Amino acid sequence: MVRVSKKPQERRNELLDAAMQLFNEKGYEQTSVSDIVKKVGVAQGTFYYHFKSKDEMVNAACERALAVRIEEVEKTVEHAQWGAPEKLTRIFTEAFPPERDEAMFDYLHKEDNSSLHQKWIVAEIQALIPYVKKIVRQGVEEGSFTGKQPEVAMEFLLVGASFWLDRGIFPWSEEEYQSKRQSMAAIIDQLLGGERIFSEIGMKSPKQVD
Repeated sequence: MVRVSKKPQERRNELLDAAMQLFNEKGYEQTSVSDIVKKVGVAQGTFYYHFKSKDEMVNAACERALAVRIEEVEKTVEHAQWGAPEKLTRIFTEAFPPERDEAMFDYLHKEDNSSLHQKWIVAEIQALIPYVKKIVRQGVEEGSFTGKQPEVAMEFLLVGASFWLDRGIFPWSEEEYQSKRQSMAAIIDQLLGGERIFSEIGMKSPKQVD
């Protein structure tokens, strides 16, 4: 059989995808390096070209998912046609993770991986804070955010939402989960103030509904 030559990053991603699937199916300890390379169809040396160990592989999968998350957030932050309220709402409500990384998150959400899961949440929060603060400063300049200490308020919300919307921590039903995601605009309004938040994203504020 002719072995297909692929770019290093593409092969690395294949190994990561295969490993996370096997870790979910068989368990981390029960999955060998041989199992991973067999699933991909490469020699064992290919694994060690990209990774020193299975532990390094798990860390790499987390870093890859976080990089994708930050890339999308950067696009949101730099979008010239969106005001700060819409940018914040999108960061909290747009779908994540992408399908490719679902196996990694399934692995993080297993009870035995609670310590790694917690580290992921902290890493994500720390990576997002500078971007969220940049949006808040934009909102203050626009006059959209009028609450006191807006950067502190948004950091508090980011930490809370990261746990509240994590289905590996709270077993929300799909209906409950979507309801909580949709409530983020109202929560942002209550923390930062301003009817303009709702007008910019095409919603009525609680005051207008009443």
